[in-house]
Amino acid sequence: MSYKPLDLVPKLENAQHQIWQTVSTTVSEAAGHSFTFGDQEVRIAKTTDLYGEATDALAFIQFAFSHTPESKQIVIIGGDTVAQLASLARDEEVTEVDEDMVSDLRPIFEAIVQGICMAMGTMHSEPAVATGLMIRFQNLTFPRNFQKSEDLFRCRASAKGPGVDGEVVWLFDAECGSAIAGVAHSDRDDDSDHNKKAAAFEAGGHPMLPDGVPGLDILMDIPLEISVELGRSKMMVKDVLDLGTGSIVELNKIAGEPIDVMVNGRLVAHGEVVVIEDNFGVRITEVLSPFERFQRLNEAA
Repeated sequence: MSYKPLDLVPKLENAQHQIWQTVSTTVSEAAGHSFTFGDQEVRIAKTTDLYGEATDALAFIQFAFSHTPESKQIVIIGGDTVAQLASLARDEEVTEVDEDMVSDLRPIFEAIVQGICMAMGTMHSEPAVATGLMIRFQNLTFPRNFQKSEDLFRCRASAKGPGVDGEVVWLFDAECGSAIAGVAHSDRDDDSDHNKKAAAFEAGGHPMLPDGVPGLDILMDIPLEISVELGRSKMMVKDVLDLGTGSIVELNKIAGEPIDVMVNGRLVAHGEVVVIEDNFGVRITEVLSPFERFQRLNEAA
Protein backbone atom coordinates (compact mmCIF):
# COMPACT_ATOMS: atom_id res chain seq x y z
CA MET A 1 0.00 0.00 0.00
CA SER A 2 1.32 3.47 -0.91
CA TYR A 3 0.85 6.59 1.19
CA LYS A 4 0.58 10.24 0.28
CA PRO A 5 2.27 12.88 2.51
CA LEU A 6 -0.96 13.80 4.32
CA ASP A 7 -1.58 10.12 5.12
CA LEU A 8 1.86 9.87 6.72
CA VAL A 9 1.28 12.55 9.36
CA PRO A 10 -0.58 10.30 11.89
CA LYS A 11 2.03 7.56 11.46
CA LEU A 12 4.87 10.03 11.95
CA GLU A 13 3.17 11.46 15.03
CA ASN A 14 3.04 7.96 16.50
CA ALA A 15 6.74 7.44 15.77
CA GLN A 16 7.86 10.77 17.23
CA HIS A 17 7.39 9.81 20.88
CA GLN A 18 9.80 6.87 20.64
CA ILE A 19 12.26 8.81 18.51
CA TRP A 20 12.56 11.79 20.85
CA GLN A 21 12.58 9.57 23.92
CA THR A 22 15.64 7.84 22.49
CA VAL A 23 17.18 11.21 21.57
CA SER A 24 16.69 12.30 25.20
CA THR A 25 18.80 9.33 26.31
CA THR A 26 21.62 9.77 23.76
CA VAL A 27 21.90 13.53 24.32
CA SER A 28 21.88 13.14 28.10
CA GLU A 29 24.77 10.68 27.85
CA ALA A 30 26.73 12.94 25.48
CA ALA A 31 26.15 16.12 27.51
CA GLY A 32 26.61 14.59 30.96
CA HIS A 33 23.34 16.27 32.00
CA SER A 34 19.72 15.16 31.93
CA PHE A 35 17.89 16.31 28.81
CA THR A 36 14.28 15.80 27.78
CA PHE A 37 12.93 16.20 24.25
CA GLY A 38 9.14 16.23 24.08
CA ASP A 39 5.93 18.06 23.17
CA GLN A 40 6.32 16.78 19.63
CA GLU A 41 4.41 18.27 16.71
CA VAL A 42 4.34 17.08 13.08
CA ARG A 43 2.97 19.07 10.17
CA ILE A 44 3.42 19.45 6.43
CA ALA A 45 5.21 22.65 5.43
CA LYS A 46 6.19 24.49 2.26
CA THR A 47 9.80 25.39 1.53
CA THR A 48 9.00 29.09 1.23
CA ASP A 49 7.30 29.09 4.64
CA LEU A 50 10.33 27.48 6.27
CA TYR A 51 12.69 30.10 4.84
CA GLY A 52 10.53 32.78 6.44
CA GLU A 53 10.77 31.12 9.86
CA ALA A 54 14.58 31.16 10.02
CA THR A 55 16.13 34.52 9.21
CA ASP A 56 19.11 34.32 11.58
CA ALA A 57 22.06 31.94 11.76
CA LEU A 58 21.35 28.60 13.44
CA ALA A 59 22.89 25.21 14.05
CA PHE A 60 22.37 23.25 10.85
CA ILE A 61 22.71 19.44 11.00
CA GLN A 62 22.36 17.58 7.71
CA PHE A 63 22.42 13.81 7.25
CA ALA A 64 20.70 10.93 5.49
CA PHE A 65 19.92 7.31 6.23
CA SER A 66 22.35 5.05 4.39
CA HIS A 67 19.50 3.15 2.71
CA THR A 68 18.06 6.42 1.31
CA PRO A 69 21.28 8.44 0.75
CA GLU A 70 19.75 10.97 -1.65
CA SER A 71 16.94 11.83 0.77
CA LYS A 72 18.76 14.38 2.94
CA GLN A 73 17.33 15.49 6.27
CA ILE A 74 18.17 18.50 8.40
CA VAL A 75 17.83 19.28 12.08
CA ILE A 76 17.92 22.99 12.91
CA ILE A 77 18.48 24.56 16.31
CA GLY A 78 17.98 28.28 16.79
CA GLY A 79 20.75 30.59 17.94
CA ASP A 80 19.19 31.19 21.38
CA THR A 81 19.01 27.46 22.09
CA VAL A 82 22.59 26.98 20.84
CA ALA A 83 23.73 29.76 23.19
CA GLN A 84 22.02 28.03 26.12
CA LEU A 85 23.70 24.74 25.23
CA ALA A 86 27.08 26.50 24.91
CA SER A 87 26.58 28.15 28.32
CA LEU A 88 25.96 24.74 29.86
CA ALA A 89 28.96 23.18 28.11
CA ARG A 90 31.35 26.01 29.04
CA ASP A 91 29.87 26.65 32.49
CA GLU A 92 29.67 30.36 31.69
CA GLU A 93 27.12 32.63 30.11
CA VAL A 94 27.32 32.72 26.32
CA THR A 95 25.39 35.40 24.47
CA GLU A 96 26.95 35.25 21.00
CA VAL A 97 27.47 32.00 19.12
CA ASP A 98 30.02 31.31 16.40
CA GLU A 99 31.31 28.31 14.44
CA ASP A 100 33.88 27.44 17.15
CA MET A 101 31.16 27.03 19.77
CA VAL A 102 29.19 24.82 17.43
CA SER A 103 32.30 22.64 17.11
CA ASP A 104 32.36 22.35 20.91
CA LEU A 105 28.74 21.18 20.83
CA ARG A 106 29.30 18.66 18.05
CA PRO A 107 29.00 15.62 20.41
CA ILE A 108 25.51 16.80 21.41
CA PHE A 109 24.45 17.37 17.82
CA GLU A 110 25.83 13.99 16.79
CA ALA A 111 23.90 12.44 19.68
CA ILE A 112 20.65 13.82 18.24
CA VAL A 113 21.33 12.03 14.95
CA GLN A 114 22.44 8.91 16.82
CA GLY A 115 19.17 8.87 18.78
CA ILE A 116 17.10 9.21 15.62
CA CYS A 117 18.95 6.27 14.03
CA MET A 118 18.73 4.11 17.15
CA ALA A 119 14.98 4.70 17.38
CA MET A 120 14.60 3.87 13.68
CA GLY A 121 16.45 0.59 14.22
CA THR A 122 14.26 -0.33 17.17
CA MET A 123 10.99 0.55 15.43
CA HIS A 124 11.75 -1.35 12.22
CA SER A 125 14.00 -4.13 13.59
CA GLU A 126 16.68 -3.13 11.11
CA PRO A 127 19.83 -1.08 11.78
CA ALA A 128 19.64 2.53 10.62
CA VAL A 129 22.95 4.25 9.86
CA ALA A 130 23.50 7.96 9.23
CA THR A 131 25.61 9.07 6.28
CA GLY A 132 26.79 12.42 4.93
CA LEU A 133 26.71 14.12 8.35
CA MET A 134 27.41 17.86 8.12
CA ILE A 135 27.18 20.31 11.02
CA ARG A 136 27.39 24.08 10.51
CA PHE A 137 26.36 27.36 12.13
CA GLN A 138 24.84 29.31 9.26
CA ASN A 139 21.67 30.67 7.71
CA LEU A 140 19.13 28.08 6.63
CA THR A 141 19.92 26.35 3.33
CA PHE A 142 18.15 23.39 1.81
CA PRO A 143 19.67 20.27 0.19
CA ARG A 144 18.73 19.56 -3.41
CA ASN A 145 16.03 17.02 -2.62
CA PHE A 146 14.17 19.69 -0.59
CA GLN A 147 14.22 22.04 -3.57
CA LYS A 148 12.53 19.36 -5.66
CA SER A 149 9.82 18.57 -3.07
CA GLU A 150 6.49 20.35 -2.93
CA ASP A 151 5.82 19.15 0.62
CA LEU A 152 8.22 18.74 3.51
CA PHE A 153 7.61 17.36 6.96
CA ARG A 154 8.37 19.67 9.89
CA CYS A 155 8.76 17.88 13.22
CA ARG A 156 9.23 20.14 16.21
CA ALA A 157 10.25 19.03 19.70
CA SER A 158 11.01 21.00 22.85
CA ALA A 159 14.51 20.64 24.32
CA LYS A 160 14.86 21.01 28.08
CA GLY A 161 17.90 20.61 30.32
CA PRO A 162 19.83 22.52 33.00
CA GLY A 163 19.53 26.16 31.91
CA VAL A 164 18.18 25.09 28.51
CA ASP A 165 14.61 25.71 27.38
CA GLY A 166 14.44 25.69 23.59
CA GLU A 167 13.42 23.56 20.67
CA VAL A 168 14.74 21.61 17.71
CA VAL A 169 13.12 21.24 14.29
CA TRP A 170 13.62 18.17 12.12
CA LEU A 171 12.85 18.53 8.40
CA PHE A 172 12.63 15.77 5.80
CA ASP A 173 10.92 14.92 2.52
CA ALA A 174 8.20 12.38 1.71
CA GLU A 175 10.63 9.58 0.86
CA CYS A 176 12.34 9.94 4.22
CA GLY A 177 8.94 10.23 5.92
CA SER A 178 7.91 6.93 4.35
CA ALA A 179 11.10 5.30 5.63
CA ILE A 180 10.50 6.63 9.16
CA ALA A 181 6.89 5.48 9.11
CA GLY A 182 7.89 2.12 7.62
CA VAL A 183 5.60 2.34 4.58
CA ALA A 184 6.03 2.46 0.80
CA HIS A 185 6.53 5.84 -0.82
CA SER A 186 3.85 6.50 -3.44
CA ASP A 187 6.19 8.42 -5.77
CA ARG A 188 8.77 5.65 -5.94
CA ASP A 189 8.41 2.60 -8.21
CA ASP A 190 10.56 -0.11 -6.66
CA ASP A 191 9.98 -2.35 -9.65
CA SER A 192 11.25 0.16 -12.20
CA ASP A 193 14.13 -0.78 -14.48
CA HIS A 194 16.18 2.11 -13.07
CA ASN A 195 15.88 0.90 -9.49
CA LYS A 196 16.61 -2.69 -10.42
CA LYS A 197 19.83 -1.61 -12.14
CA ALA A 198 20.76 0.65 -9.25
CA ALA A 199 20.19 -2.12 -6.72
CA ALA A 200 22.30 -4.52 -8.74
CA PHE A 201 25.09 -2.01 -9.09
CA GLU A 202 25.10 -1.16 -5.36
CA ALA A 203 25.29 -4.89 -4.67
CA GLY A 204 28.49 -5.13 -6.68
CA GLY A 205 27.24 -5.73 -10.22
CA HIS A 206 28.30 -3.74 -13.27
CA PRO A 207 25.91 -2.11 -15.71
CA MET A 208 26.14 -3.88 -19.05
CA LEU A 209 26.89 -2.10 -22.29
CA PRO A 210 25.59 -3.50 -25.61
CA ASP A 211 26.73 -7.03 -26.52
CA GLY A 212 27.17 -7.87 -22.85
CA VAL A 213 30.45 -6.00 -22.34
CA PRO A 214 30.91 -5.11 -18.65
CA GLY A 215 30.60 -1.29 -18.55
CA LEU A 216 33.21 -0.42 -15.96
CA ASP A 217 35.94 -2.84 -16.97
CA ILE A 218 36.73 -0.92 -20.17
CA LEU A 219 36.47 2.50 -18.52
CA MET A 220 38.69 2.16 -15.44
CA ASP A 221 41.86 3.55 -17.11
CA ILE A 222 40.22 6.51 -18.88
CA PRO A 223 41.47 9.83 -17.41
CA LEU A 224 38.78 12.22 -16.18
CA GLU A 225 38.98 15.92 -15.39
CA ILE A 226 37.88 16.81 -11.86
CA SER A 227 37.00 20.43 -11.15
CA VAL A 228 35.66 22.18 -8.08
CA GLU A 229 33.06 24.87 -8.51
CA LEU A 230 32.77 27.48 -5.77
CA GLY A 231 29.81 29.16 -7.42
CA ARG A 232 28.56 30.91 -10.55
CA SER A 233 27.43 34.38 -11.57
CA LYS A 234 25.95 36.05 -14.66
CA MET A 235 27.30 39.41 -15.77
CA MET A 236 26.69 41.78 -18.63
CA VAL A 237 29.49 42.17 -21.18
CA LYS A 238 30.07 45.77 -20.08
CA ASP A 239 30.43 44.63 -16.45
CA VAL A 240 33.01 42.00 -17.44
CA LEU A 241 34.98 44.65 -19.33
CA ASP A 242 34.91 46.87 -16.24
CA LEU A 243 36.55 44.20 -14.06
CA GLY A 244 39.90 45.13 -12.64
CA THR A 245 42.27 44.37 -9.79
CA GLY A 246 40.30 44.50 -6.56
CA SER A 247 36.91 43.96 -8.21
CA ILE A 248 34.53 41.64 -6.35
CA VAL A 249 32.25 39.21 -8.16
CA GLU A 250 29.30 37.95 -6.10
CA LEU A 251 28.56 34.25 -6.59
CA ASN A 252 25.28 32.39 -6.28
CA LYS A 253 26.45 30.33 -3.29
CA ILE A 254 25.78 31.29 0.33
CA ALA A 255 28.84 31.45 2.59
CA GLY A 256 29.36 28.05 4.21
CA GLU A 257 27.33 26.20 1.58
CA PRO A 258 29.03 23.05 0.20
CA ILE A 259 30.96 23.46 -3.05
CA ASP A 260 30.29 21.32 -6.14
CA VAL A 261 32.70 18.61 -7.26
CA MET A 262 32.44 18.05 -11.02
CA VAL A 263 33.81 15.22 -13.15
CA ASN A 264 33.96 16.09 -16.85
CA GLY A 265 31.50 18.88 -16.13
CA ARG A 266 28.98 16.62 -14.34
CA LEU A 267 28.12 17.01 -10.66
CA VAL A 268 29.09 13.92 -8.64
CA ALA A 269 29.63 15.22 -5.10
CA HIS A 270 29.63 18.14 -2.68
CA GLY A 271 32.43 19.08 -0.32
CA GLU A 272 34.26 21.71 1.69
CA VAL A 273 37.59 23.40 1.01
CA VAL A 274 40.57 22.25 3.10
CA VAL A 275 44.27 23.16 3.07
CA ILE A 276 46.80 20.34 2.61
CA GLU A 277 50.26 21.74 3.33
CA ASP A 278 50.60 24.41 0.59
CA ASN A 279 47.73 23.19 -1.59
CA PHE A 280 43.97 23.46 -1.53
CA GLY A 281 41.91 20.29 -1.37
CA VAL A 282 38.29 19.22 -1.01
CA ARG A 283 36.83 17.10 1.76
CA ILE A 284 33.83 15.22 0.36
CA THR A 285 30.70 15.71 2.48
CA GLU A 286 28.08 14.30 0.07
CA VAL A 287 28.47 11.96 -2.85
CA LEU A 288 26.06 10.46 -5.36
CA SER A 289 25.55 6.72 -5.26
CA PRO A 290 27.89 4.63 -7.47
CA PHE A 291 25.06 3.96 -9.90
CA GLU A 292 24.18 7.64 -10.25
CA ARG A 293 27.84 8.56 -10.63
CA PHE A 294 28.15 6.03 -13.44
CA GLN A 295 25.08 7.51 -15.12
CA ARG A 296 26.50 11.05 -14.90
CA LEU A 297 29.84 9.94 -16.34
CA ASN A 298 28.08 8.04 -19.10
CA GLU A 299 26.18 11.24 -20.00
CA ALA A 300 29.44 13.18 -20.13
CA ALA A 301 31.22 10.62 -22.30
